[in-house]
Order: sequence, then structure tokens, then C-alpha cells
Amino acid sequence: MKSIAIVGAGISALSLARQIQSQFSCQLFEKSAAPGGRVASRTVAEQRFDHGAQFFTARTPAFKAYIRQLMAEGYVADWQAHFAELDGNVITASRQWDEEFPHYVGVPDMAAIGRAMAKTQAVQFGTEIVELHREDKCWQLIDSAGETYGPFDWVALTLPAPQTRALLPSQFSGFEAISATEMKPCYALMLSLKADPDLPYQAALVKNADISWVSVNSSKPGRQGHSLLVHATNNWARQHLNDDIECVKRHMIDTVVAVTGLDPQLIEAADIKRWVYANLPKQEQPAFYLDHELQLAACGDWCIKGRVESAFNSGMKLGQALMQ
Repeated sequence: MKSIAIVGAGISALSLARQIQSQFSCQLFEKSAAPGGRVASRTVAEQRFDHGAQFFTARTPAFKAYIRQLMAEGYVADWQAHFAELDGNVITASRQWDEEFPHYVGVPDMAAIGRAMAKTQAVQFGTEIVELHREDKCWQLIDSAGETYGPFDWVALTLPAPQTRALLPSQFSGFEAISATEMKPCYALMLSLKADPDLPYQAALVKNADISWVSVNSSKPGRQGHSLLVHATNNWARQHLNDDIECVKRHMIDTVVAVTGLDPQLIEAADIKRWVYANLPKQEQPAFYLDHELQLAACGDWCIKGRVESAFNSGMKLGQALMQ
């Protein structure tokens, strides 16, 4: 059985490992303490926040089938939120999400999806791979502490495009295309509240403001307490990416108060997460990159579009190619 090192343990990595585990010995390396990548959650004031991906949809048959499995196991539910579109602080449209076109979330948090996918995989957490070394047609991986892992027959990189490029040798067949892939940053503001914010919506897309998304995080299935999750626009985040984080937090709080009418006295605690590589628009490049000569590959949502389903499909399709 061939061996493969998978760098990262996000959705694309876990999808890839799931696809090839019958024919490959897989070892995943993840720098953080949990799987799932940007399908992530964290605790603030004893409340769980989905500070990365907010929800996801399913359009392709394979992903639909897998989500049905996760729903049956209790890891995923349909979030039937009341959704609104805002222009500044004015509601311009609203509708009820329903089961006709489901908007899925992890239960009891979005991170549950990564935990479920990683249950049967060998993942080494707290390990940041910083260098690849090829010798005698095999790969060795070196982490930030100087530890070496290997040899492996194959390596698959599933990090965001700029981080993937940093590990790739320049002779990799997809090097130039990956180098040209630009990902957009985002800030996620987490507000733990003393009581229900009493907004006329549970999820909202915002235009003409420095924030692009507001959701009553606690309205999702399986959640408790009262909380809001707010995303900055990609443009504003890029312009203020290196600002003092407390200044960013204060501005986003002021903006969400102005947009939603939230009573600031309801805010019990606030935290913020800076995502340097958050998302990107639809791409025209391949769904994955595979160099047979180097036995090196790369995949991720950034190959298709910044969506959970894109990450799953990119990993799955790379796995199908490796199995062939």
C-alpha cells in the first residue's frame, strides 16, 4: 500500500483521505488543535460561535449523499432561518429559508463536521509543516520544530493557496496557476449577549457597510444562549488587515450597532478572529492539481470557489484521480 502525507486537516483534506483510505496509508498533519479548517467554532463567554463558515448548501450528488449520512448521525441539521437583505440599516428583502433549499449547519457547532470526518483518520495536530524534501523518489516533511516525518510516496497539500505555494517546488506543474490564486481576508466578530437581540431576522446579508454578514448564531439548531456573529467585508478587511485588533473590534461593534439597532448594553463579551485567507470567487482553474512525476498534489476550495462543498469536491476529485 502506498503512503501519502496530507498537509492540513480541513474539509478538502478529510474528503481526500476518506476517498483514498482503501488504497493509501494516510497521515494528516494539522498545525491547529482541531480538524475542519475554516469550518470552525470557538468558545466566548461559555457560548460556541461559528466564526468561519456560517452554513453550507449541497448541490452535487456525492456531497448530498454524504450530508444525508451526517444528518442521520446527528452531526448536521437544516437551519431554517428568517433571512434578510440589508442596504445599510434598511431591510430591502426578506424570506424564510426552508427545506426546499436547505441551508445546513453542523450540530452542536460547525466544527462538528470536521470532528465527524476526522474520526477514522490519522491526524497529527499541533504540527506545522514548513518544508518538503524529496530524495530517492520519496518525500520527507519537516515541521516548525525541526522534526522530520517520512518517507512518504506522495504528498498532498490542502492549505490555502498562498500557503500551498510556499511549500511547493517551482517545478511543480501547477506552480504558476497556484501562485496567481488570490484569496480574500475577513474579520469575524463574536458577540455574546445577555438576552435575545430581538432582530427582525436571524441571518442577513449587508450591503453598503463595512460589514457583510450578521447572524443570530444562537438561532442555529442545537445552540444555546444568545449571540451574534458578524463578518466584515473582504475589502474593508484587506484595507485594515494590519490594524490594531482592538480598534478593528471597536469599529465592527459600532458598525453592527448602527446597522442592526442592537442595544450595546446587551453585549456581555466580544472576541474577534482575523482570517487572512477566508474566501475567493468562482475559479476557472482545475478542481485539483496533480503532478505524477513528482508524486505531489494540491487541492482545496480555492480551486473551485470559497464554499464548503467546493472543499469537499476538490478533495474527492483529487482522491478519485489518485485511485486511478
